[in-house]
Amino acid sequence: MDIFVSKGEHDHEVCIRLPAAPDMIWPMLTELDRCSVSGGPAKITGTSLFLNLAQYISGADLEEEADIRRLNVLAGMVDGMSVKDQQLLSGALDAESVNGLDDVLRVVYSLGQYEFIEGVTTDKELGGWLVEHGLAEVDFPKDTWPYLDYAGIGRSYYADHGGAYTPSGYVKRREAVQMQAEETRPTFALTLVSPTSTCRLGLPAADDELEQAKRALRLDDLGSAVIKNVEIDYPWAHLLDMDSITLQDAHILAKCVQEMTAQELRVFGAVLEAEQPSSFSDANLTAMYLDDYELVEDSEREYGREALRKAGADDEILDMLDGFTDFDALGRSEMEADGVRETSFGHVRRLSAPWPEHGPEMGQTMG
Repeated sequence: MDIFVSKGEHDHEVCIRLPAAPDMIWPMLTELDRCSVSGGPAKITGTSLFLNLAQYISGADLEEEADIRRLNVLAGMVDGMSVKDQQLLSGALDAESVNGLDDVLRVVYSLGQYEFIEGVTTDKELGGWLVEHGLAEVDFPKDTWPYLDYAGIGRSYYADHGGAYTPSGYVKRREAVQMQAEETRPTFALTLVSPTSTCRLGLPAADDELEQAKRALRLDDLGSAVIKNVEIDYPWAHLLDMDSITLQDAHILAKCVQEMTAQELRVFGAVLEAEQPSSFSDANLTAMYLDDYELVEDSEREYGREALRKAGADDEILDMLDGFTDFDALGRSEMEADGVRETSFGHVRRLSAPWPEHGPEMGQTMG
């Protein structure tokens, strides 16, 4: 991202390419002092990106390292965005109360909270879009569409929902229902750092998202980025070896986890606790072969009764044996034979080859 800096309208202007270190920027400000006829501090008057960005960052103090760091972060993130996301950000800035760099970065980090309706730039177009998509307050029959006051419908919606029109479309905060649906999904993300910038990458990531991250970090290969922070908001995350994490391994696990059912996620947690994989890539293998494991009855009594069912006993026979058979002892014996392990996620066993009865290196054994 390029910023254009001047001391006054129609005065001398310098172009600064960001990200840039302070010792690269300050000599350019000295040159601006020498050439300018206006007094006062240097201000950002324009950018190489969308038109309204400059007005929201114009108050940045280019003589302060903290503001330069914020501008570098912003440049890295915005440069890595698609054109559509830049349009979304432009509208989101106009839709919010923005007073300085911190507010700009807040909007950038929360860009997922906004939606972009392409091609809708007026109240009339908004009204037409709402009616066509069945999102107006009234479900108008199609035969009434030619007679509707689309501008009035759009104006009413805009008054209730806010947002901003841009030359490319309408931007507004997403509906609460949409937000709640996303908030229920646990986070799986990495914060990547390059010598010039920082980028947060949600996983699993599509190819275009990976390309955006490359551009944001100014790297040809994301594998060379440093993993600064790991966000995995699943209850078994603490069982993963974060010291051995790589972007490739994290991406593989995120894809596996995305396809798991709620029950499979619980099985995975139990297996991690029992297997105690020594590396992140070993945890990936566990996820790939999850069909080799199953959660079983926590009750020793029920486990014993189930063992008899598998041996051919029906419920009538089990009822006859009740009171004459120690189902708890039978269940305990069967659990030990099957190598069942007790974990905080439930009792789990391995189908291909039972875990050994005693093996602390494999996790907790049944007592």
